[in-house]
Amino acid sequence: MLTFLRITMFNKYFWLVLLPLGLGWILLADRLQTRTDRVVGTQLASVKQIWGGNLAQPMPSVRYKRSGAEVSTLNRGDVQSSQISVILKMDYRKKGLVYYTGYHAEFIGKYILQNSEKDKIYLSFIFPYPTKQAEGMLQDVKLLVNGEEDVANTEYQPNLALWTGVLEAAQAMEITMRYKGRGLDQFIYGFEVGRQINNFALQIELFGAKELDYAQSTMPPTEPPQETATGKILVWKLDRALTQLNMGVMLPDKLNVEKQLVVMTYRAPAFFFLFLVSLATILVLAREPVNFIPLAIMSVTYFLFYPLFVYLLVYIDLIPSLATSFGVIALLLLNYARLLYGFKVALAVVLAYTFYLGITSIAALLPTYTGLILTLEGVVLMGIIMQVLSHYKDLKIETLIESTLAAKTTTLKPIGGDDHATA
Repeated sequence: MLTFLRITMFNKYFWLVLLPLGLGWILLADRLQTRTDRVVGTQLASVKQIWGGNLAQPMPSVRYKRSGAEVSTLNRGDVQSSQISVILKMDYRKKGLVYYTGYHAEFIGKYILQNSEKDKIYLSFIFPYPTKQAEGMLQDVKLLVNGEEDVANTEYQPNLALWTGVLEAAQAMEITMRYKGRGLDQFIYGFEVGRQINNFALQIELFGAKELDYAQSTMPPTEPPQETATGKILVWKLDRALTQLNMGVMLPDKLNVEKQLVVMTYRAPAFFFLFLVSLATILVLAREPVNFIPLAIMSVTYFLFYPLFVYLLVYIDLIPSLATSFGVIALLLLNYARLLYGFKVALAVVLAYTFYLGITSIAALLPTYTGLILTLEGVVLMGIIMQVLSHYKDLKIETLIESTLAAKTTTLKPIGGDDHATA
């Protein structure tokens, strides 16, 4: 181990390769992180102003005063029944390289109110809008009383809809609220603190996505989600309940290349180190000299994949950018290694490049499957290593390390006296 550390720390060629590439990776990663933070943060405010922000629908409130009462204080009333239907249709919005989780919403809420007093009451039904000021807009907003618009007693204010009228003793009425809107990321239905929830049902029908999540302080559906051909149906039902939890759903993000590029770049040095070790090992097993200049050239070529991929994404889509970047660098490595060491060694170099750059890049761009992809890659790679090293009976790690770092030619004897080396 001391010999290994000495050779590593004082080998000038090792540092001539490592330091420039390390500096290049730091600069590229910092550039991508800065650009991602700026794009995601700055653009999000702009997208919210144009498209709309999160739709967070508060429950309506009821206030009333008994007929003939001398005091002007309003009492808080209860909603006897709430039957709410929400339709969400996914519509991802793209700005630059970033996708934002947009959706179209259609809201229909039916609320039953009942006068429990012995006299008639003067009642106000207050329905707050789900949008914040300067973020988005609602369309086709309608308040219906027993199925019809009551224009004379309805006010559509900037932040709420208000109906005021008279309700006779023991009389019940139905108020329906309708609107269409656009939102981002999640839809939330919230309750008034301390109010009892009576005969409540909420159904959210989602089109265009099936992988869902629930935000903090949000209860999951009270019934098992129903799968449909185009999405899911979520149902909440409560009666005589008290809760401070919201109801709603977080909609799935689309792959954001900007964010995944940052992840890919930060992981890159570890995989490059494995590529460099594999490259030196291939040359040692093939009885080729491990010289600085070829290693440096192939290392720089490997690194060029990242800036090439990043800037191609500005002009063409993800898959063509990845395929073009990977293919160009692979051809360069294949041709250079073929000219120096022959076609067999060149194929082994490209195979190592595919494992440590190609597959890991795909894993970074598929965050849901990253663990599985890297695990399968490790299993396959281990199988290849076992197969190759099974041909060498007397191979020692000290010999391999010293030969690699000291740039010496090593002769190994395969099992059975075979004179050729398998890369």
